[in-house]
Amino acid sequence: MKNKNLFNGILVAATAILMMSCGGSGDDELQNVVVGDTTTTVTTPEQPAVEYAVPTPNELFEIIKIQGGEQRPGLVNTLDNRPNYVDLKAKSLNFGVYSADLAYMSCFGIGTEFLMYFKAIEEMGEELGISGAFDEELMERIENNEGDTDTLFAISNETYYDSYLYLEENGKGVELCLIMAGGYIESLYIICNLVDKFKEGDPIIEKIGDQKLVLENLLDFILQYSDDQLVSEVMDDLITLSDVFETSMEFEESGTTIDKTENKLVLSGGGSYKMTKNSLEKITAKAEELRANIIK
Repeated sequence: MKNKNLFNGILVAATAILMMSCGGSGDDELQNVVVGDTTTTVTTPEQPAVEYAVPTPNELFEIIKIQGGEQRPGLVNTLDNRPNYVDLKAKSLNFGVYSADLAYMSCFGIGTEFLMYFKAIEEMGEELGISGAFDEELMERIENNEGDTDTLFAISNETYYDSYLYLEENGKGVELCLIMAGGYIESLYIICNLVDKFKEGDPIIEKIGDQKLVLENLLDFILQYSDDQLVSEVMDDLITLSDVFETSMEFEESGTTIDKTENKLVLSGGGSYKMTKNSLEKITAKAEELRANIIK
């Protein structure tokens, strides 16, 4: 599992390999496959490299903020619920939830509760056996920069990434899957609730639609650990959400163009999924349902 980057775009390299084979390349050297604005490097068919790309909550909220999203009170999971999380599943899922909350608060300048939420995450990290992802210097940085939202945003992103690496390197794949699932659901819940009403072409609504691809990648990653009962249960929930994306969004077909120059295969077109008022309502409702079951 090492050296697999989950944070640099939205693409499964296995799909890219399939697209390359359709192009009839036959080259044995490394090649680049570009789909839209996303590039990934894949190896030969004999030794394919698979990368599951799932952006951090910080990256998602930063994009939403740039596209005009504004903070709203009352969206984060209250710390009053923290004592309810006593088993591995609840702790891991809500470690992901609180991590997403931390990213949201720091991105949108809600810095007053940052330290309390970070301490809760630190405590849960110790209980999950990932205390190595936290150190005294990190807490000092937070206390010294309590009013600096840019620094707090960077710290929350580093913490999420360091926790992921620590889990991966220490064979805690089950916890990692649950944390990522919790963070994804909370992030989706928040951005859905940043929308007042449906508006054609709204960039935030379109970004909600993009989470269909993120979810597909997350499911591909989690599938590796689906033999574990806890992971299997969460995967079943995520599949119900995937079904809502699939059935509620409208697919618009378009022509596919292929441009092959040097060792690059550039694919564009082919169609895309479009958000509608109905899909926004159904995705929001499902995200709220799954999130309620996690944080209770």
